[in-house]
Amino acid sequence: MRCNNCGVEIGDNNICPLCQMIVDKTVVEIKNEYPPKQEKRPLPLKVSPKNIYLIVALIASIISIIVCYMSAYTTLWCWFMVAVFAYGYLLIGNTIYSNSEIGAKIFLQGACLISLCYIYEAIFKTNVATSYCLPIIITFMIIISRAMLTIFYKHNKSLFVSCNFISLTGFLPIILYACNITTILVPAVISAVVGGITIICNLTFGIKKLKEQFTKVFHL
Repeated sequence: MRCNNCGVEIGDNNICPLCQMIVDKTVVEIKNEYPPKQEKRPLPLKVSPKNIYLIVALIASIISIIVCYMSAYTTLWCWFMVAVFAYGYLLIGNTIYSNSEIGAKIFLQGACLISLCYIYEAIFKTNVATSYCLPIIITFMIIISRAMLTIFYKHNKSLFVSCNFISLTGFLPIILYACNITTILVPAVISAVVGGITIICNLTFGIKKLKEQFTKVFHL
């Protein structure tokens, strides 16, 4: 038994040896016990859309490879399907569910689409990637980046740098045409014209903000 005043163990005595208080044995002793520890409960399983897509894409890729190699076709179309599924994963993980800068997303998507076109050309033995796909995709990249710059120019000033960089790539198809790598002129001219007009507009209406971003990025 313990003393109600100082908590000293007094056994069967009625007087506490420390504080000399008379202990009433009729008082029920109160024990300070901690509540029992709860068992660990399993956390709820969180499956993101990216992981779901990855599982589905892996299964579909394996099936495509098996069907392709078991069929009588000599064209290895399965590897183009694998590239398409990989592009879808990048689209979800690095664009839709990514906090990276908008211009970087546009450039990454354009680069992936151009890569898909060259993979398609290598597998199916066509000649459209450099002549048509490259200038068309670059043209759309420039238009989309300029549209994003127009919409978000107050909230995302770094788009000035990204938009101008993407616009410079618009001259790549015309350079390839000048080097006789491609013989199709019209798409290359359209890409160069759109890129040139976009750069002129950016420099005309946003030269101050462009200088600020270059100073911020390159610490000039």
